[in-house]
Amino acid sequence: MGQRKNYHFNRIGNDHGEIRFGHIHDDNNISGVMVRTGEDGGRHYMTMDSSGDIDQGRKGSTINVCPGSFSVMAGKDVAKESKAIFQYAENGDIVIGAPNGRITIFAENIELIASGPDGSNGVITIDANEKVIVKAPQIDINSKVSTKIFSEKTVDVIGKAILNIYGGLIDCADGATKLKGSKGGSINEEQNKR
Repeated sequence: MGQRKNYHFNRIGNDHGEIRFGHIHDDNNISGVMVRTGEDGGRHYMTMDSSGDIDQGRKGSTINVCPGSFSVMAGKDVAKESKAIFQYAENGDIVIGAPNGRITIFAENIELIASGPDGSNGVITIDANEKVIVKAPQIDINSKVSTKIFSEKTVDVIGKAILNIYGGLIDCADGATKLKGSKGGSINEEQNKR
């Protein structure tokens, strides 16, 4: 495709900033509206794009770029039970990243909900290369099928006041079961003696 031409291009602006209607970018795509500053326009702008790859979301997209901070404040006059900020993606992913900083979410209550139509979706994954720390006066973990805790080294279960362990059947075995026997009766221990 040759270089686009837009015979209906229009520009309003001065040294401080400008608004362009029908701006053609270096990649040959058109922004229906582009707003940018004058002295730092290449790094500080907003575009509402009219062309580009539909599957990648370029056509019909709104892009905000700024070299400084980007702040959104809303909801001063909104009722407490109303949605002050609402973000919803009908298709595709939502990605929030801060590779050189931290992400902080705070509220009176926080809900993480994953709801998938089949057994392979509806998953919440927390992945950290150092630690996962959970602190609260009360922590409840409830599963309908299975709960597992794995560690390649040590697992400590400590109840400084009381430690209760209940089970319909309890099976305990340690690494030396075959030679010395484990503390507590074990089905695995009996099987290893055979």
